[in-house]
This record gives sequence, structure tokens and C-alpha cells, in this order.
Amino acid sequence: MKLANRNPQPEERRYLRIAEAAQYLGATPWFIRSLIWAKAIPFIPMGKRFLLDRDDLDTYATNQKTRLA
Repeated sequence: MKLANRNPQPEERRYLRIAEAAQYLGATPWFIRSLIWAKAIPFIPMGKRFLLDRDDLDTYATNQKTRLA
């Protein structure tokens, strides 16, 4: 009998830690931290850690797209 994985992969979870969010966006953890400090993306403080909603990261990325004329 195989037990269910109690630690789902980052692509399966809704809330990501900074390193996971950076990997998800293809950015660095410091870039994600700078977005948090600038309050450019919503976050959930968990003690000294931050959680980021995958949907908010998608919205941020979509809003950063530029359109060519």
C-alpha cells in the first residue's frame, strides 16, 4: 500500500514560498523579495516567511506583458 505524497510538488500547490515562486516565474528569489517589499504582489506573511498565491503570480506576469505597436 502506497501512502499519498504529503508534500505536493510546487506546481501542484496553490501557495508557494519565495524560492518556489521564483522558479515558477523564472526569476531570482531576490527579485521576488523586491516585489514583496515594494508591495507589487500580494503575499501572506507566515512568521519570517512569505507565501505567494500562484494566481497572483500569474496576474502579475500578465500585467507585465508589453504590447508592440
